[in-house]
Amino acid sequence: MPEFYKYTITFLICSLTIYASAQDIEEVIKAPPLNVNGGLSFSQVGFYSPDTNQTQEPYSYYLSGNINANLYGVVNLPFSFAYTNNQITSNLPQPFNRISMSPSYKWITAHIGYASMNFSPYTLSGHEFLGGGVELTPNESFKISAMYGRLKRAVNTDSLGTEPSYRRLGGGLKFDYLNKNIDASINIFKAKDDINSLSFNPTDSIYVKPQDNITGSAMINLKVINNFSITAEYAISAINHDISKNDSILNGDSNLFIEPNGDLAYYYAFKSSATQTSRLGQVGASYERVSPNYKTLGAYYFNNDFENITANFSTSIKQWLNVAMDAGYQRDNLKNQKTNESSRFIYSANVNAKVSKRLGIGASFSNLQTHVYIRDIYDQVTQTNEFQNLDTLSFTQLNMTISSNVNYIIQATKQKRQNLNIGFTYQEASEQQEDDQGFTGTRIYNSNLSYMFSLIPQRLNISTTINHNSNHMPEITMNVTSYNLSVQKAFFEQLKLAFIGTYSNSRNQEGTIADIVNIRLTGGYTLRKKHNFNLSIAMVNNSGVQGTSTQYSANLAYSYMFSFRTKRKGEKTDSEEPSF
Repeated sequence: MPEFYKYTITFLICSLTIYASAQDIEEVIKAPPLNVNGGLSFSQVGFYSPDTNQTQEPYSYYLSGNINANLYGVVNLPFSFAYTNNQITSNLPQPFNRISMSPSYKWITAHIGYASMNFSPYTLSGHEFLGGGVELTPNESFKISAMYGRLKRAVNTDSLGTEPSYRRLGGGLKFDYLNKNIDASINIFKAKDDINSLSFNPTDSIYVKPQDNITGSAMINLKVINNFSITAEYAISAINHDISKNDSILNGDSNLFIEPNGDLAYYYAFKSSATQTSRLGQVGASYERVSPNYKTLGAYYFNNDFENITANFSTSIKQWLNVAMDAGYQRDNLKNQKTNESSRFIYSANVNAKVSKRLGIGASFSNLQTHVYIRDIYDQVTQTNEFQNLDTLSFTQLNMTISSNVNYIIQATKQKRQNLNIGFTYQEASEQQEDDQGFTGTRIYNSNLSYMFSLIPQRLNISTTINHNSNHMPEITMNVTSYNLSVQKAFFEQLKLAFIGTYSNSRNQEGTIADIVNIRLTGGYTLRKKHNFNLSIAMVNNSGVQGTSTQYSANLAYSYMFSFRTKRKGEKTDSEEPSF
């Protein structure tokens, strides 16, 4: 283990020991020695179709559970697991069946097993790892976070062409400082592939190359004056995209920070924002710039090579009218390295009005305009005059959305409740050449009408919905109309039944394409508030130009919740038995 991680673990252990000696002994004595709670669930899914091309497994089961043990009111030991009989494909980097624990002791929380942590969007951002992590919050002003574990397991290639993957280890530290006038944080994250984790020679790999990455960021939030704040974050990432030819690694030596030999590059990211709140509302602006090819091994996916400028404003008028507006500009190809570049302008507005206690109205508008310019290198170098390729490689994409919604409460008493909702949405997506302003795109109209009726003492809810979607494309028009009916009835508090039926019709200019009927029956029963049984039976019938197919499925699930608490010394025993 690198010295960096050894020092980190030693520091955390010392912090835990120092704090443990200063615990409030009186609070520990008053708390019960052991308090356990958790749950267990088991679900079975059956599937059947008379069609010969059935692809779904006929039977699957899922088992999961969680247990949390609390010792003397200060130590939490949570434990969770999941298991299924379904086999996943071998090219996935992580297995499905996993175990995780997150024990806590006052201001100390640990993560053991499969876990994920967030340092920054530019460093460690939700990547799952198998290992250990810790979060220390000794007071409201300071927080220390650390992690170390396996980010990816080794996957060897096989005869089926599975893409190989190196075993990847990573670790990091983060320090946070929180104050009334200033918030600040700094973090560092390191991840590296093990070139000896695969059976083949890494220098011969044509699929994937072992990588090495170290990244860090610093963030500060200044509350300059009342209701005005400024936030800024700067990040740098150093990544070596190919360390397979590094002789020092092959000989067993390793660089603590970053391997210098290979395909080493440095990338930067910056984001800032300012917000002002007053009686008139809230106004803000932000700026973000991420350099081309910016990457961190602590995130699954990352957008780079863009510059983004946004502004927003929101206000509330006499608490019945809310208005919000946003505008932004984004562009890519910051260093003119790509053969094509794009820029887009976005603006949107939302208005919501509560006209009366029964009537509410909402409307929204958004427009996205993207300009794309494709740089064809061959045409540029072979061009003989300035008019040869005029306007042939430049076009604009337009996306516009307009929506409205009306909600009216017909009746609202202790006995009955009736509600009516009407919605409409218009979407337009098109592409326009600079030398041809004609419309070539898609127009989508969607409207829906829903009605809900409730008998509150009888615990009966009935709702029905009609939805119509019309899609107008240059060469074809598609129309889809669906009808939905839902009936839910509760018998006492233990038994609940529901029926859901949907009919959908799809058609174009030539006639009906498909008629789909979906019927589902569900039921749930609760026994002694701890045992829950749920059964769902569904049938889907699809009749169209390609024939008729029917599918049947059933899902039977059982869940059990339990809790147990030991008595303190001298505490009187309750007449109730432990609630296992």
